[in-house]
Amino acid sequence: MAIAATSSSPLCFLKVISGASWSRNGQILSGRCKANNGTWFGITKRGRVAFLVNTSLLLDRVKANSGSELYPVHFLEGNMSPDQFANELRLHEKQSNERHVYSLIVADMTSSSMVHILKPLDTKSDVIIETVPFGVHTLSSYQGLDSTESSRDSRLRGLFSQMIVDLGNIEKSQMEGIAGRFMYDAAGGRDAVFLQTRDDHPSGNLGSQRFGTTSTTALVVKRTKEVMLFERYMEENGAWTKNHFAFNIQ
Repeated sequence: MAIAATSSSPLCFLKVISGASWSRNGQILSGRCKANNGTWFGITKRGRVAFLVNTSLLLDRVKANSGSELYPVHFLEGNMSPDQFANELRLHEKQSNERHVYSLIVADMTSSSMVHILKPLDTKSDVIIETVPFGVHTLSSYQGLDSTESSRDSRLRGLFSQMIVDLGNIEKSQMEGIAGRFMYDAAGGRDAVFLQTRDDHPSGNLGSQRFGTTSTTALVVKRTKEVMLFERYMEENGAWTKNHFAFNIQ
């Protein structure tokens, strides 16, 4: 199993999202939401990977001690297989009746196992679980795996499919180029999926706020177990910072 991924998550209003960094034990690489220490993406030196898209960051409904942003953390820190984790999460949703909407992929590179977990409605506890087959895939906050419901979802899939064809023996400079071209098409932006605008805050009493993409991540995991990650993320002052990481799955 090899993974190539380019992410534009999350979209949010006010929440502070940190850049990717290693956990205290040096085993988990991820960015974190400072409101609840959850994450939308992470990878471990053991080869465990999680990708999340949800609506709570999108609508600025992040809670201090709960949220689907904590599910990737639980998977990355644990030892359950993707299938076991998915079934445990399904049981948790039925028992807790938490009002989340999310699409989550969990994978174990060492066992070549990848599972998609979708909770499509905040009014029901139903969770859909499906094995992710080999191929090109995208995630949507509302429609789940490989959605083409919106023009942004279709644009995301088309761009990613086009760019991974040329990956080859990718180097650090190519990672940055792919992430940049994917998100910020210099030729005019018509094909880019980056978003930055102003919109009314969903709470109704905070007025117009800056809304948009707060980070871009490009990840490649080679069959040789070499991992390369490039990230461009927004600081609290609005400035953009770049990070590069390279390591081998143990």
